Amino acid sequence: MLKAEENEILTRVGPGTLMGELLRRYWTPACLSAEIPAPGSPPARVRLLGENLVAFRDTRGRVGLVQENCPHRGASLYFGRNEEALLRCVYHGWAFDVDGKCVDMPSEPAPFCEKVRMKSYPVHESGGIVWTYMGPRETMTPFRDFGTDGHDADEFIAAKQLTTCNWVQAMEGNLDTSGPIPGNSVARRSSPSPRSPRRSPASGTGSSRACTPWTTTSRCPPKPGGTATSAASRTS
Repeated sequence: MLKAEENEILTRVGPGTLMGELLRRYWTPACLSAEIPAPGSPPARVRLLGENLVAFRDTRGRVGLVQENCPHRGASLYFGRNEEALLRCVYHGWAFDVDGKCVDMPSEPAPFCEKVRMKSYPVHESGGIVWTYMGPRETMTPFRDFGTDGHDADEFIAAKQLTTCNWVQAMEGNLDTSGPIPGNSVARRSSPSPRSPRRSPASGTGSSRACTPWTTTSRCPPKPGGTATSAASRTS
């Protein structure tokens, strides 16, 4: 059993926390490609590792993942205008590219504009999922292809679910060999009582424990002359 302070270490994942710094060393699913489907489409809110972010696909098709609040007056860029290969704040018109660099500032001269930069994270789009690396750039590893890079969009299915729990604790529960098996039902039946006849599990004897998987695998039917492709996604 964990102590309260140990549980705090495990569950706090914001910037500067021990577990937060650990998880930021891995490529993490940020959102579905379907949430920002087309160039110039509206931004999508992303809450990830204790940070409020927005994802957007600019008019050139590039994907950006940046802090939600404009560095000027804190207005939400979720309401920003996605235009001319940039995301423009609707409050004072400051505009940023997918790398978080300020590229236009109507009320200020150009030299000041070039000094402004907001937080942004590198992304990699694969299998219908936008992945991001939130750790230090010097520790960033190459993206691990799960078998979906280079495939057409109709060869995989991506989905997500929202579970109100800590991801690490859920993973620990899924890996617990004495508990339920992820994605399956585990039926347990005690020895029959001498006073009652033996009955099959289908008749209601015993208990059933099921767990909703945090990892889902979707397999699309193969095309004529081809093979099926599977895509795995982690949700939390």
